[in-house]
Amino acid sequence: MAVAALPPAPPAHRRNVVLVGTLLAIAAGTTLLGALLGAYFEAREAATAADQAWPPDGVDLPNVQLAVAYATLLMSSFTAQWAAAALKLDDRRQAYMAVGLTVAFGLLFINALSFCWQQMGIASGDGSFADAVWAVSGVHALLVVAAVVLFVVMGFRVLGGQFSPRNREFVQAAAAFWHFVVAAGAVVYWCLWFLMGGP
Repeated sequence: MAVAALPPAPPAHRRNVVLVGTLLAIAAGTTLLGALLGAYFEAREAATAADQAWPPDGVDLPNVQLAVAYATLLMSSFTAQWAAAALKLDDRRQAYMAVGLTVAFGLLFINALSFCWQQMGIASGDGSFADAVWAVSGVHALLVVAAVVLFVVMGFRVLGGQFSPRNREFVQAAAAFWHFVVAAGAVVYWCLWFLMGGP
């Protein structure tokens, strides 16, 4: 009498794949920003050694507007954590508000930074100062855009009821990436704007 073969076992569920991928993306972003800041400081040292003004004469930094822009980004870190905490408690109404506020703060930061770029009146290719500033602040702005997109996707998934207190790995990953973007913004603000004569 033939014995029927057992069905194959289901594949093992991989845990924390999204979170690990996010941590790798954070490591890559940290490396990229670190390299760009290193290039920025090297360009500043070269300009100082050549007795050139840094920033060049005629470039006025909008210090108040820059401080407000980065303070807005800092506030978004609290709303991002609020979204993660609300989903942990399965409070969808508060999660909707927190996700919406976080996305709004991110977009407000991009708008404020664009205004600051316009106020400085520099363009890429205008010299080493302009190139360095555009490289560092532009890459950070792109990271903020990526974090906003991640939170928009998360918001739609929250609306679809795809998250619960036991299924919130994507939420934790999105919040971790947002916190990285805010921390990177603090470093960029300190190195790029504050050390050049900010408030």
